Amino acid sequence: MEFASGIAETVLVRLASYAAQEVCLASGAQLELKKLNKTLSAIKLVLQDAERKQMQNPLITHWLGNLKDVCNDAEDVLDEFEFRKLRLEVLTNDHRSVKAKVHQFFSRWNPVVFNFKMGHKIKEIRERLDEIDAEKTKLSLIQVVELVDDCGEPQRAHVNKRETDSLLEGHVVGRDDDKEKIILRFDDTLSSSVDDVSVISIFGLAGLGKTTLAKSVYNDTAVEKKFDIRMWVCVSENFDIHTLVRGIIAATKQECAVESLDLMKKGLQGILKDKKFLLVLDDVWDKESVGVTHQKWSELKTVLHVGAKGSKIIVTTRNESVASLVHPIHKHQLEGLSQEDSMTLFKNNAFNKGEESHYQHLIKIGEDIVKKCGGVPLALATLGSLLHSEKEQRRWLHVRDNEIWSLLENDNIMAALKLSYNALPSHLKPCFAFCSLYPKDYEFVSLEIVQLWMAQGFLKSSRENEDFDEMGLDYVRQFCSKSLFQLEFDFKTSVQFKIHDLVHDLAISVARVDCSTINFRPSSAFEKVRHVSISEKDLSGDVAGVPAFILQSEKLRTILNVDSEAGISNQYFLKTCILRFKYLRALDVRRSTLEELPCSIGNLIHLRYLNLDFNEKIKQLPSSICKLLNLQFLSLAGCEALEELPKGIGNLINLRYLNITTQQMYFPKGVFRRLTLLQSLIIENCANLKSLGEEIQYLTNLRQLWIGDSENLESMPPNMKNLTAFHTLGIVDCKKLELMRSGEGIKGLRSLIIKGSSDLEALPNWLQESADTLQNMAIGECDNLTALPEWLQNLTLLEQLLIRECPKLSALPQGMHCLTALRELAIRGCPELRKRCKRETGEDWSKIKHVQKIKLDDEVI
Repeated sequence: MEFASGIAETVLVRLASYAAQEVCLASGAQLELKKLNKTLSAIKLVLQDAERKQMQNPLITHWLGNLKDVCNDAEDVLDEFEFRKLRLEVLTNDHRSVKAKVHQFFSRWNPVVFNFKMGHKIKEIRERLDEIDAEKTKLSLIQVVELVDDCGEPQRAHVNKRETDSLLEGHVVGRDDDKEKIILRFDDTLSSSVDDVSVISIFGLAGLGKTTLAKSVYNDTAVEKKFDIRMWVCVSENFDIHTLVRGIIAATKQECAVESLDLMKKGLQGILKDKKFLLVLDDVWDKESVGVTHQKWSELKTVLHVGAKGSKIIVTTRNESVASLVHPIHKHQLEGLSQEDSMTLFKNNAFNKGEESHYQHLIKIGEDIVKKCGGVPLALATLGSLLHSEKEQRRWLHVRDNEIWSLLENDNIMAALKLSYNALPSHLKPCFAFCSLYPKDYEFVSLEIVQLWMAQGFLKSSRENEDFDEMGLDYVRQFCSKSLFQLEFDFKTSVQFKIHDLVHDLAISVARVDCSTINFRPSSAFEKVRHVSISEKDLSGDVAGVPAFILQSEKLRTILNVDSEAGISNQYFLKTCILRFKYLRALDVRRSTLEELPCSIGNLIHLRYLNLDFNEKIKQLPSSICKLLNLQFLSLAGCEALEELPKGIGNLINLRYLNITTQQMYFPKGVFRRLTLLQSLIIENCANLKSLGEEIQYLTNLRQLWIGDSENLESMPPNMKNLTAFHTLGIVDCKKLELMRSGEGIKGLRSLIIKGSSDLEALPNWLQESADTLQNMAIGECDNLTALPEWLQNLTLLEQLLIRECPKLSALPQGMHCLTALRELAIRGCPELRKRCKRETGEDWSKIKHVQKIKLDDEVI
């Protein structure tokens, strides 16, 4: 049973919190709480030993599961104590407090009634915990006075000086011969195929690097020159023609506004006709009814046959049957790396460049570890990353001699991954397991997953006004540094990443008791399931609209919609979930066709995360939503029919993230004044909005402000000088927004995005107030921007500069060479500027030749 110690520690910390102690002093439950604390503290001493032994002893696994379940229940009870405190705080500040207090006297929050009920709940939990405590003696568990793993506040990660990005590295270890053989097949004179469009398939075991090899071929400079169009589509388990055709069109950077499959096919053929193209279909499966079949492949190939002679399709797959089914001109089987190449890859991840010569005593142990990995690059990279910050011999010996190798002797890849998971600090383990709720090949955005981690209490800090977005982003980067996440793009304040299929399987494995996901539905112990992910498919097959696997659970904390196109549109389903699952912390109702939310949503007192994005028919929100005092995340993006925000939304004093789409011209008075914990504010698609008002100045913890598609907004908020924590500003498609004449007082920015400001002729002067802090800047679709200012050279910390679709921008300022911190420059859709920035020959090349990564129209130079 995973991360039981972390949950136990969370409960112990909360037991000692001021909120719980204050309420208990006024109730008869104080003694019960003290007993609970004492018993749990005693159990905690054996948890390290229990978690180490559970793989060999299923009785210990069961015992840990029961402990975890009781701790979760205890946390829910303590949540009610803290909610009552929050409610009293809101009532104290409510001008109608006399009426409110009379109402409270006759409600569940009456102190006498509340304390009586809570006393019984605490006693019941304490009795369950006593039973678990009695059982531990039968399991021969050893007490450890102090856990080696961290159980308190997590420390910030030490970030090693290794740069990681979404681009393929210049050299992939041990795959030169494989790459050469595949590129050789691009020579039409050597091909025996009579078809203009031919196929090459790459197959091999999971983790061998099929995708990496395909990327290496795809990004090869010589290969790029051979084709008019290159497209990359990740297929995964569901080989759906409709989805594939749409995906291929998107990969050509063309819009696809139609839904009809016939029209999409014709549109794709219009794009590809007589063009020599390269299409990579990555990770194709033949899984039961959803995978590729002869019929499906024939249908897709028919659409693609319009390409010019020499067009190629590369298919990567684990299955040799799929590799044959696509009728390739070359079927390439990928084998494991040689011992020499395996050692090279392992050392590249375990040591900084040139460092290994100082650790010869570790190299010998590393050779033994490498042999256990069977030449699988994923296992080698993961274990190398695990040991990168470990230079003590005992840690390397622990990995080499770990019993997991014998327990999983037929699956060395999973053994290597499990070792990396076991080595994670306790605060990271539940974050990793939570990712199992998402489908394979999902493109994660740090903002989304971090907010969900926060809702579950996975981000812990004793510091007041902690920047949890920053903390969560740090967690994501730690996973990337350990090779458990694959970094796709990093814009400093936001990260995009993916998870390898095998790592995803590991997440499912460690989360299988807690999580019921679209990839795995547990067959027993439904009462212990806390998190559920659903798709449209789950809701369409049940007449009542509530799947059985949900009704079998009782204590859900998360209902997550992971369908990219459809949402929960069944009012009965939503009402059932609200009434049945009173401990919900995260509720995802994106993309539904509902016209209203049930008023009963106000009863979800534990709710931290509510996502209502793209509910295009909802005109009003129930006033009861303002009772959700624990709410930290509220997103109304794309709710274009929403007439106004509820007047009591200022009661949501715990809000840290707020995304608004509304038809209002002005926000109601007082809406922002009390939201003093708010860290991220997003205003988008507010077509009628003319002003943000003056209350933004009270958001003293605001870190990020994004304003988008609000065509009538004329000015930035005044008095932004009061926002001392502010660091990220994004302005997208706000045609009337006067950036040159508003925005004074903004300072300390780290990231800036300006897009679609067609009247902008120069960057606003107030940016100079962030000269010693700005690290990332993106400017796009500013049609009249003619020059970048000479003071740009004063942005001494600028690391990333992205310029897109600014056709009148014809030169870079003279002082560009002074930007010594600049490591990435990307220019797209600026024809004159592109010419001047060409390597060696461009007039501006001398200004930028010091930049580590330069991309011109998506081509790395």
